[in-house]
Amino acid sequence: MARHRCEICGAEFDTLSEYRRHMQTSHPERAPSAADLEQALSGMAYPASRDALARHARDSDADGIADILGELPDREYRDAADVARAFGGIRAHDEKPTDQPSRRGGEAAMQTEAISAARAASLFSGMEFPASAEDLRSHARAQASDCEMDVVSRLPDRRYSDMTDVAQAFGEVKDADRS
Repeated sequence: MARHRCEICGAEFDTLSEYRRHMQTSHPERAPSAADLEQALSGMAYPASRDALARHARDSDADGIADILGELPDREYRDAADVARAFGGIRAHDEKPTDQPSRRGGEAAMQTEAISAARAASLFSGMEFPASAEDLRSHARAQASDCEMDVVSRLPDRRYSDMTDVAQAFGEVKDADRS
């Protein structure tokens, strides 16, 4: 008679080591993903401290993410992308350089990529659509950093029907910076 039974699939094992190997290979714990992080920090106001990030995640019932955020370096995080880089560094057990992207990436890439999808959604939260480029600039001005405002100011002058149009425009700015 088997002494160890998998509670997930019902498989039975004679030894504890067989059971543990089964659990590691057949039912590994799912590591938190970037999407989990983004969901846990949805609505977070930046800049934010490590402790504020962890509190926000706990309030969102994301205790696993909050525990990981509590391990981040104790500093201010300027946006969701900044948090994601630090989060990735902890997950990889390897601290990432603070001057990303590399020199080849250039200052323009750093500025354009400073606005992640999550940050853009945060900057334009509560925005009424359709909106003009000037409406977007006015709305973002209250909470955007100088770097972010530089990117927002380069959005094409046109009517934006929703956040999808805004995200597309950020892509256009990024493509123009690469050329």
